[in-house]
Amino acid sequence: MNALTAITPHAQIAVAGSSSNASTYKVTQKRGTITGVGASVSGAGAWVKLNGSMSFQIYSLNSSKTYNEMKSSYDIGGGVSGFWGWLGLGAHASTHKEQLQQVFKEVTQTQKVEGTVAVDMMVSGIYPNVQVDASAYVLVLQVEDDQGNTFNIASNGDPAADTGAQDGSGTALPTQDNNSTITL
Repeated sequence: MNALTAITPHAQIAVAGSSSNASTYKVTQKRGTITGVGASVSGAGAWVKLNGSMSFQIYSLNSSKTYNEMKSSYDIGGGVSGFWGWLGLGAHASTHKEQLQQVFKEVTQTQKVEGTVAVDMMVSGIYPNVQVDASAYVLVLQVEDDQGNTFNIASNGDPAADTGAQDGSGTALPTQDNNSTITL
């Protein structure tokens, strides 16, 4: 049975409220590792096919009307990776804090959706002739509100950018021909 576990913390962004009664959110991009979808590769120039799927329940970024409006208004790329890239190191987070608050409120007021990730890519190790155990991941946003509630958000907007492979220490591995899909 496959499971999705959000690990490997990246940079965090705080989205402050615009008034004293507004919520504050801490947003972190994480890699949700997909247990049971992995492969080993070794040898100079060696590539291996990483193939498998899993199902899970998660909040959908695309369920937010405000996010969809922002995406077209501000030319935000698809998927979690596009949204995270647009947020940058907090520059857009402070400028658009009211809209971002609205996005997170809208997402958490919806029901979790059934999601499926079908991983289909080629993976290589970083160093020639060194065996690497590769495992698949999907990028998610982990959001924590000022009440301590934590929830994970995924998107199906750009599956090739939101999926990848990593080694046992969490280092991203080179991939090519990524035909993975995310269905929410």
